[in-house]
Amino acid sequence: MSRKLTTWLKDSFQIMISAKKISDNFSRGTAAYDRMASCQKHVAEKLSAMIFKQVQAPGAGVKILELGCGTGFLTEKLMEKFPACEFTITDLSGKMLSRCVEKTSAIAVRKKEFILCDFDKSIPDGGFDMVVSSMAFQWSSGLERLVSSIYSRLNPDGRIFFSMLIEPTFATLRETFLELKIPYPGPQFNSDSQVRGIFSAFSGKHFHAETFKERYKDTASFLRHLNSIGAGNPTCRGVLPGRLRNIIEMHNSKHSASNFIEAEYRILYGALKK
Repeated sequence: MSRKLTTWLKDSFQIMISAKKISDNFSRGTAAYDRMASCQKHVAEKLSAMIFKQVQAPGAGVKILELGCGTGFLTEKLMEKFPACEFTITDLSGKMLSRCVEKTSAIAVRKKEFILCDFDKSIPDGGFDMVVSSMAFQWSSGLERLVSSIYSRLNPDGRIFFSMLIEPTFATLRETFLELKIPYPGPQFNSDSQVRGIFSAFSGKHFHAETFKERYKDTASFLRHLNSIGAGNPTCRGVLPGRLRNIIEMHNSKHSASNFIEAEYRILYGALKK
C-alpha cells in the first residue's frame, strides 16, 4: 500500500463529529456526488415515492422545509411534482447547496428559498406543512433536540418524511476493528428502536427499513468511495497507518468474495404526522 493511500485512508475515518468538518467533507465531495452516490440516489427515489403516495396534490402555498438537501436528489423530484408549493431548502455545505440551486434553477415553483443551515444549531421558522430529509439525520449530534425543533416548526397536522442510516450499517467493518481490539472510529448510528423512540411525540407513524448492498473491489476502494462523496466521518484523531493496514487486510480476507466486498447500508424510512 502506498504512503499516499495510507495517509488518505487514515483521514477517512474520524472520531469526533464536527459540523465544520462535515461541511468541509461534503463540500469536497460535491463534484463526484451526483455520479457516485448511488445509495443516496436510490434512497431519494424511494422516499419521494413514499411521499407521492401519501401526498397526491398539496394545495397552493403549502410550505415545505427540506433539511440536508445535498446536491438535490430529493429536491428535484419534489419541485417537479409539487410546483404550487413554497420550498425552503437547506444544507450545511455551501457547495452542496449551490449545486442544488443549479440543478433546480429551471424548475418553476410558487416560491423557493435556499438557506445555508446547520440543523443542529437552528432550523428556519415559518410554520411548515411538511418537513423532508433524505440521508441527513444520521449526521446529527443531537437527534432528540433536532426532532423537537422540527415538531415545533410544523403546523397542526403537519407531516415529516425522512430517511436515515441506522445500525447495523457497515457492521462487518466495525467487527474487524473489534476483533483487532482497535476502537471503531467510524460513524455511530442509532438503532431502529432508538429512532422510533425519538419520534414518539408524532402520531400516525409509519416506519420501514431496508438494506441496500453495494459492491466494491476491496476495502480500500470502499473507503475511497466514502471519502470521494464526503461521507467519511470527521475526527480529531486518526487510525495509525500500521493498524489501518491490518484492518484492511483482515477485512478483505474475511469478507471478500469473487474479488469484491459488499458493504451494507441499513436505511430507516419514516412518515409521521404531528
